[in-house]
Amino acid sequence: MKLEIDADIRRARALPGTVYHDPAVYRLQVDRLFPRTWHIVGETGRVAEPGQVAPIPMLEGCLDEPLLLSRDKTGVLHCLSNVCTHRGNLVVAEPCQATSLRCRYHGRRFGLDGRFAFMPEFEGAEGFPSASDDLPRVPFGS
Repeated sequence: MKLEIDADIRRARALPGTVYHDPAVYRLQVDRLFPRTWHIVGETGRVAEPGQVAPIPMLEGCLDEPLLLSRDKTGVLHCLSNVCTHRGNLVVAEPCQATSLRCRYHGRRFGLDGRFAFMPEFEGAEGFPSASDDLPRVPFGS
C-alpha cells in the first residue's frame, strides 16, 4: 500500500480504512515505526521511593525488549534493559524493593543504576568487568 501525503496540510485527507486492519500495514508499523518512536511506559509512581524497581512490558509481540524502571538510593530514576548481559535472563520479574538487581541464572549483580557490581567466581578475571557488562540504559523523559 502506498500512501500519498501532501506536504501542504490544507490538502490533508483521512487515511484509508485498510490502514487500521490490514495485517501487512500492521507488520510494517511494527518493523519500521514502533522501534524508532517514543512510547509511554507508565506511571513512574510505581518507583516513587528509593530502592523501588518495576519491570515494564512493552507492546508484547511488537517491541519485545524487556525494560525496567528503578530508583536508586539517591532518588534518581533509571530506565534500563531488563535482560542480563551474561545469558539474557530477565533480571526483575515483579515489582519489588531492592538494594541491587540480581540475575537469578548465575547471580550476576547490578546497581539500581544498571552498573555491573559482582559475579560469583569471577574475582581476578582479566578485563572483567567492562562497560559492556552494565545493563544498557534507555533514554527516557518523565
